[in-house]
Amino acid sequence: MSCLDRPFVLAQNLSEEARAFLMMTVIGTLFHRRADLTLKHMESQTQSLRQDMKVERDAGQAIRLLKDVDDLALKAHLQAALILKFSAAELPELGGVLKPADPLPQVSANGIVPQHQSESPAS
Repeated sequence: MSCLDRPFVLAQNLSEEARAFLMMTVIGTLFHRRADLTLKHMESQTQSLRQDMKVERDAGQAIRLLKDVDDLALKAHLQAALILKFSAAELPELGGVLKPADPLPQVSANGIVPQHQSESPAS
């Protein structure tokens, strides 16, 4: 007798009640296994939905706050930053393209800003 025939031989020796009980146990086990998989799927869907709702709330709040900004240059920078954030884009590396900015002029004690002199060679 092969090992594949063994369950069938055992099932033939069982009473009708025992076969029904065995069948119910197998079906119940399969049902619970499927239910557990469905529950895990629903949990992941719920987490994803919560994350999407949070992103939507944060975006709405950012847009409402942006409406209160009066400085047009600042508003443009903030809009660009929001666009990059919402699109999940990354800024490119601009190390070789950008040059360092000139330092800000110092204000004297009387409130006058000194004039910036050009660096032309004296003739």
